[in-house]
Amino acid sequence: MRAITKIGGVATAALLATTVLAGCGSSDSGEIKIGAIAGLTGAFITDDVIKTAKRVFDDVNDQGGINGKKIDYIVKDDAGNPQRTAQVARELADADVVAMTGSASFTDCDVNDAFYRQQKISSIMAVAATPKCFQSPNIAPVNVGPFTLMTAELLYASQTLKDDKLCNFTVVLPGSEDAVKNALEQWTKITGKQLAVNDMTVQQSGDLTPYLLKAKQAGCDAIMFNPSEQLVVPFLKAAQTQGMSDVDFLLLAPAYTDSVAKAVGGLGLKIYAGSEFEPFTADSPANAPWKDAVTRAGAPASAFSQGGFLAATFMVQVLKGIKGDITRDSVNQALKTMQPISNPMVGSPFLFGPGDRHAPNQASKIVELKDSKWNPIGDFITVPSS
Repeated sequence: MRAITKIGGVATAALLATTVLAGCGSSDSGEIKIGAIAGLTGAFITDDVIKTAKRVFDDVNDQGGINGKKIDYIVKDDAGNPQRTAQVARELADADVVAMTGSASFTDCDVNDAFYRQQKISSIMAVAATPKCFQSPNIAPVNVGPFTLMTAELLYASQTLKDDKLCNFTVVLPGSEDAVKNALEQWTKITGKQLAVNDMTVQQSGDLTPYLLKAKQAGCDAIMFNPSEQLVVPFLKAAQTQGMSDVDFLLLAPAYTDSVAKAVGGLGLKIYAGSEFEPFTADSPANAPWKDAVTRAGAPASAFSQGGFLAATFMVQVLKGIKGDITRDSVNQALKTMQPISNPMVGSPFLFGPGDRHAPNQASKIVELKDSKWNPIGDFITVPSS
């Protein structure tokens, strides 16, 4: 994962400003139109998601398609701009897509949730990060997301590392405060424990030392920190300066990158991170099909490309189970009535289902930083249902 950009207030305006007649979406043209929104230009690029998802669909097309019909994968670039995010969703609706698959836009859910409901468009999302993505009847992300990941990492610290005094220092992005609180409360409900420190006032810039001093004063055994990738390195270097080599540092998915590993691997700290799927650095049988696809797609091996692979793989399986015409209505019905799909890359089966919100991926594997490399340890940690 990578850093998450803020979603401006223009998102709501963009949503209200544009309307379009409802489209039924059909495969009458002989093609099955699938849409996606991603950042192909701009400051935040997610084209590795799209390249990998397209490779999955191309492989299906090379084998004859779905009941003889090829998949037409229509990808729209929103450049990280909320107004553009709203516009391209309407372009895809006008193009009669039967569903969305593999979207990787950090403004998509907040901007387009109401529109997807109105147009009866379902989305199997590759990369979801904001609370709205996990609170919509029309969106089901394949990734764990930051909130379930927080609960899973706290469970690892308290149950496996046997840490007693756990502390949380959180950068709260707009609209995510309740989701963060719920994630922390979920850990408390499961374990009966309370955080020794819960600081949700961390800023995205400035000196991070005061937070570390606060943790030292409280005697924290483990510190969970959720910054963007840019803040991880100065935070951990400041921790080394403070002599905190006996503390377990728990980082979220944005820190699980090769660049972070190289930058802080020699600090002598105990550093852990949570993965969205089977750790992308793992040379495991579970990752073999994805690695084959991502290599042929010419995309980097990353958690993002894993999300694209899984979203497309799950959609293909759903489409193959549809009897008769593949339309927006038949895809929606298939998603609502589908059986759970198991895949070794994820610790919990994928299920869209009929609910009013979807967070099917409730499992993460922990990676530990050793010798400037992330090393997977243990099995998936599944967060129990509340």
